[in-house]
Amino acid sequence: MTYQLTILSTTDMHAHLSLYDYFLGTEQETNGLILAGSKIKALVEENQQKETQTVVLDNGDILQGNLIADYAADKRPERHPVMQMMNAVGYDAMTLGNHEFNYGLDYLKSTLAQAEFPVVNCNIRTVEGDYLFNPYTVIEKTFSDGETIRVGVTGVVPEQILMWDDKWLHGKVVVQDMYQTAKACAAELKKHCDVVVCLCHTGFDASLPDEDGLENQVHRISTIDDIDAIIFGHTHQLFPSDTLTADYIDGSRIHHVYAVQPASFGSHLGRIELTLKKTENGFEVESGHSEVIELKNNTVIDPALVELNETTHQAIFDYINEEIGQTEHYIDSFFSQLAPSRAVEIVARSGRRAYEKLRGDIPNLISTSAPLKAGRDGASDYVMISPGSLTIKDAISIYRFPNKLAAVKVTGKVLKEWLEWSASAFNCYSDELIVKDNQSIAPGFPSYNMDIFYELDYQIDLSVPARYNHAAVQVTDSVRIQGLTFEGRAVEPDDEFTVLTNDYRLNFTPFLKSLEGEVLDVDVRETVIEYIKEEGCDFKAAWPFRFTEDGTYRMKTSRHAEDVLLEYPARKVADAADDFIIVELNMKERNE
Repeated sequence: MTYQLTILSTTDMHAHLSLYDYFLGTEQETNGLILAGSKIKALVEENQQKETQTVVLDNGDILQGNLIADYAADKRPERHPVMQMMNAVGYDAMTLGNHEFNYGLDYLKSTLAQAEFPVVNCNIRTVEGDYLFNPYTVIEKTFSDGETIRVGVTGVVPEQILMWDDKWLHGKVVVQDMYQTAKACAAELKKHCDVVVCLCHTGFDASLPDEDGLENQVHRISTIDDIDAIIFGHTHQLFPSDTLTADYIDGSRIHHVYAVQPASFGSHLGRIELTLKKTENGFEVESGHSEVIELKNNTVIDPALVELNETTHQAIFDYINEEIGQTEHYIDSFFSQLAPSRAVEIVARSGRRAYEKLRGDIPNLISTSAPLKAGRDGASDYVMISPGSLTIKDAISIYRFPNKLAAVKVTGKVLKEWLEWSASAFNCYSDELIVKDNQSIAPGFPSYNMDIFYELDYQIDLSVPARYNHAAVQVTDSVRIQGLTFEGRAVEPDDEFTVLTNDYRLNFTPFLKSLEGEVLDVDVRETVIEYIKEEGCDFKAAWPFRFTEDGTYRMKTSRHAEDVLLEYPARKVADAADDFIIVELNMKERNE
């Protein structure tokens, strides 16, 4: 006789909860925990009728990432909206994502204490040696004939949280290598469990080597013999899919492990189906498969979940609609990796203004900003602010992360390498599209790692390949940065500068970590709010750099950009999938 076990999963929810897009001001049924939860509850009920047992898991990154997360962290309602919803949906367990730590350990612990299900992680301990959360849990499910299956669940998160959230974690926790700890924990679980599941808040990148300490380690963790199934995430992609490939992937298995990655924000649901047979030692996995279920136009909404969220939904409007200023211009980030963008430049301007208020007139001061919302998470993942009132909602759209303002002293030599890394966001002149895919694994380059330096003048030579990869690891000896000057004079290797950035960049970037840096107790978003209140947003946005060759170049952007094409030297040339378009931008206008 065979038995069926279904493992349903979400990952990288980032507090997306409601059936309403607060930035666009429209109803939506494309993502969110209400959508995913409705499908989960329906599938669980369907499985019960088929005598299939179901385990429901979340892979982390639930506490940060959108307006609901900011509201909860700021106003501290009695019940966290996301935890309340996860309890109602009926999750069996979850693990920690890197963004769980963005508001500090006290907030993390008090919020997750509301979970009516286990929270597991096996690679984080306190400095005293205790696990921060339980390293694993064992979930028991009983079939109609009385046989009970034991499902062991553990979880891991990248070591890099120690860099990304150094201000909260330094001297308090130790984070061990994901592969090594998962291997040890899975071996322990296999002694008394039938099925072992690893919740991996880490991505898959087949180009990476087989070594400890990597941010994305699914290619290694999937080789662990004692693991039967993996839910992975962190990189906001889909698996199984045509884009994640390797010689050792067989359908929905990576090595021997059944695996799934259900994108992000609750737009998809992961489903792993396992067929089991009973043996004298328990259950054994006989076969299986995994898939991602797109939830848009494929889900009947559960009205009880909508009602549960109603108080939060109304509270969000009060929270985000506080007016902080006015603008005469449409503020957007559709072309922010190539062309002027007030949405990006205001972050650099506001950081400089706040720093100078605290430290006075500093010589050789440079301010930076990166295009944070440039389509990584879909065609609506852009800054889109209409002329008129500016509110807290708009400030959150402009700067989405809870980062601190930071300053770092660099030489001209280091500054040039920093610029080379940012210039690695581009393809070559000969490629069809000038900007690399906004993805956080190779061969993509996430836009949030592409810093723009507003006090510098420089050219980018795209006739040669990129010097760095997406993670600031040098991959060639190419030199793209040409004619680098500061205030009209050439930047020399021994020149010294103070560069304004954020704590994430300071702690994460390999060539900055060892330098003299200062993290200020100043939220970047607060500097943006104060700048809007006192200076406004109607400045003339600067062209951030030049290419060495005049020309028109093609890039992918949102279909929403069609509303503002006349504001740029750009024209639409084609439609693309998933509500994107291909646009041709005339860079000659910058070089003239």
